[in-house]
Amino acid sequence: MSESLRMTGVTRRLGGRDVLSGIDLALDEAGFLVLAGESGSGKTTLLRLIAGLDRVDRGRIEIHGATVDEAGRAFTPAERRGLGMVFQDFALWPHLTCLENVALALPSGTPRRNEAALELLDHLSVSAMAPRRPAQLSGGQQQRVGIARALAARPKLLLLDEPLSALDLETRERLRETLRAAVHAAGVAAVLVTHDPEDCWRLADRVAVLEGGVIRQQGTPRDLWAAPSSPYIARFTGALGGISVPVTHDGQGVDLGGITLPWHGPRLTAPRARLFWRDGAVTQAADGGMAAEPMSVSFAAGRYCVRWRVAGQTRPVIGYSATPPPGSARITIDPTQIFAFDDKKEVQP
Repeated sequence: MSESLRMTGVTRRLGGRDVLSGIDLALDEAGFLVLAGESGSGKTTLLRLIAGLDRVDRGRIEIHGATVDEAGRAFTPAERRGLGMVFQDFALWPHLTCLENVALALPSGTPRRNEAALELLDHLSVSAMAPRRPAQLSGGQQQRVGIARALAARPKLLLLDEPLSALDLETRERLRETLRAAVHAAGVAAVLVTHDPEDCWRLADRVAVLEGGVIRQQGTPRDLWAAPSSPYIARFTGALGGISVPVTHDGQGVDLGGITLPWHGPRLTAPRARLFWRDGAVTQAADGGMAAEPMSVSFAAGRYCVRWRVAGQTRPVIGYSATPPPGSARITIDPTQIFAFDDKKEVQP
């Protein structure tokens, strides 16, 4: 299978520092790549480089096998890269109707332009909005029109810069399904920038997570969930905890509440580790485990979220229970559902 996008050793410097460093990234011909990361991680800069709105300082970018940016050697302007763009703020032409917004984006020479534009609007479930101007539409409707306009240009690659973040929760849910279906139906590859984990689970074929200007981890959504490679990615994939705990002498376990939890991942090298766990890992035990008492209890989506106090920790051990917890109990943590990372700051508990 050919590639829609390949980035090799890409570095970008701004203000005397590398905001992106050594980026290696590839996307299949019709894949959906989600770029995730916190604010300042470099994901928007990376999207701008792909779009041709900025230039690399080192490395090379290829789109469908053609080099579009190589430091000191080649550069293809944004308008000649054959890209479609969808922005957070919709960016529709306000003086045109929705139909006109889409029709004008169709390649020159397209027969029956209005019919083709209407078909795209219908595929995005907004054909009824065709005669209206953008100001007469809801945010979700405007974004659907924006996606239709981007697809109308028949792009080699579709770039989406946090297109769902300005929408309400219900609209985001509906639009995720529509967006993925429309992109796959059009047979194009897409790169979407986000800080919302739900975009990864619902949209991505592959995810690349940026931290401090480097790709910390990339793979399928399942890859990241099964083995997050950093505390941020553990949090991003829904892990609980992040508490500081002592590491055993062999680096293959951590101590919590008077018991040792074996760690089956890479050997820990720092004296302390940051410990995370999946939400089903903490359970009450008839015997064994560690003594605990609830610091606070809240009801959440059909179950109780319990913040347990255990010896040696000021931060709670969070777990979930089908019933309210007793005043004191013994709890266990399933070691197959934990993640531990060297705590290089050696922050005390």
